Amino acid sequence: MVIVIASLILFNIPGCSAASAKDTSSGVKNTASGTKEPIRIGINLWAGYAYAFVAVDKGFFKNNGVDVELILSEEYSNSLNLYENGDTDGFFGVLPDVVIHKSHGDKIKIIYVIDYSDTADVIIADPLFDSLEALKGKKIGVENINSFSHLFVLEVFEKAGIPETELQFEIVPSQEIMEALDAGRIEAGHTWDPEKSEALKKGYKIVADASNVPGLITDILAVNDSLIKERPEDVLAMVKSISQAKDFLDTNPEEALKIMIKYEGGTVEEMAASIKEMHLLDLQDNLKSMEPSTEPASLFGACKTISDYYLNRGQISNIIDFEEIIDSSFVKQVLENK
Repeated sequence: MVIVIASLILFNIPGCSAASAKDTSSGVKNTASGTKEPIRIGINLWAGYAYAFVAVDKGFFKNNGVDVELILSEEYSNSLNLYENGDTDGFFGVLPDVVIHKSHGDKIKIIYVIDYSDTADVIIADPLFDSLEALKGKKIGVENINSFSHLFVLEVFEKAGIPETELQFEIVPSQEIMEALDAGRIEAGHTWDPEKSEALKKGYKIVADASNVPGLITDILAVNDSLIKERPEDVLAMVKSISQAKDFLDTNPEEALKIMIKYEGGTVEEMAASIKEMHLLDLQDNLKSMEPSTEPASLFGACKTISDYYLNRGQISNIIDFEEIIDSSFVKQVLENK
């Protein structure tokens, strides 16, 4: 049976605790008898890939013969840390982090593209600053320096003609942006739901969103290459299950949304509103996005922008071969067998 557990750091979110997020079974894998370990995938609070929990609740993973354990973290950085420490086999995350991991020698591959953020990722500001221009010289909160969040903010301001030299940055996790705004530590910051909705309720204003930089914030499912080599059938079953969960969201949105908030918290209305702010990809979209292209919204186009950024900042020493981090074979097989 598929098991979903909370992150190593427990937190208070309705419907998501160590007890309620567990699909009960013994949780013990008898490796001595040859039983395979579950595939452990890190996931954080993001509406775009919340439908992965539908694959748990509706038994898609189980029915396809694969044991998948979703490790839920409140903060994205914790999900990344679990992968980097070898505690998970892969993660739901953003494209820039895959580029960074690959450039550092990690054998990692993207096997599914979840979504492109349109208006889901935002720069939210104190209402005293109603434009990007007004934020010159002010402190902007980002997840980390040289993170995807930092890249997003810099690209947005650069498009508005405002160079990095006219900005200050403060490291603030997405889920703490409103707290930092309230305390006056920052004048604006990068965030997403549920923090975004809560900040808007308090009167903070959106001054920019991801539609300003199409394709830059692309959410993917990436796994270690060793998993692909050792257990290709299980990886295929996992991709098939995720695809079925996406189809279920399309055809049974009311039930799917209820499942998603059971694990991630919030209301059905909030989850539905968040989903509308991004483009969720189906199998055909996946295949198209994985083809070589110079389009900014394609994986290859976005990888080029991201790699150039990190190369210029000395975070990577050379441009990686993008084909080495994109594996479309599982998407192709699921499509062929549909």
